[in-house]
Amino acid sequence: MQVLRETDSRLYETLQMLLETGGTLIFPTDTVYGIGGSPWDERALSQVRRMKARTASQPFTLHLASVAAIDKYACLDENQRGVLARFLPGPITFILPASDNAPPSAVLSGKVGIRVPAHPFFQSMMGKLHRPLFGTSVNRAGEAPLHSIEMMIEQFSGVDLLIEGEPGTGVPSAIVDLTYDPPRALRGEIPEGL
Repeated sequence: MQVLRETDSRLYETLQMLLETGGTLIFPTDTVYGIGGSPWDERALSQVRRMKARTASQPFTLHLASVAAIDKYACLDENQRGVLARFLPGPITFILPASDNAPPSAVLSGKVGIRVPAHPFFQSMMGKLHRPLFGTSVNRAGEAPLHSIEMMIEQFSGVDLLIEGEPGTGVPSAIVDLTYDPPRALRGEIPEGL
């Protein structure tokens, strides 16, 4: 496993190559560290499922660098668009109607879960790459997310790259389903003002 700081000058090329070749990575977000890769790469998807002991029927979250990128993967109405503009980037996963461009790995029953983390790694590095990541928290199924870099290296040694970045809140993102009116909280609380 290669470990790089999010400020390392080699990160852009390393990430580009990793996503082209089906590699997996652990990355920082504004909540907890995520584990993932290219959402269309079966090798990366199956490797993360195996490491987490997660079934193929569970979709992954699509992590994007900007709110503008959501339009590519979800079919939004004006109300949903307004909510996303108010609350993203931020520590919420929104469940939205999936578009035809949404990767199957992030879709369940016509819906896609999308995150736009308010974190420097996403704002700068992933913004430059113009690519989404599939992601989920760094833990085995049913266990709490790992916060220690040493524990991640020990328990997920099969990952190709670990990006060390600014720590987030330590609490997994809230999950809010915007396909319902009123919206439903699937994890955490409905944010105030929604």
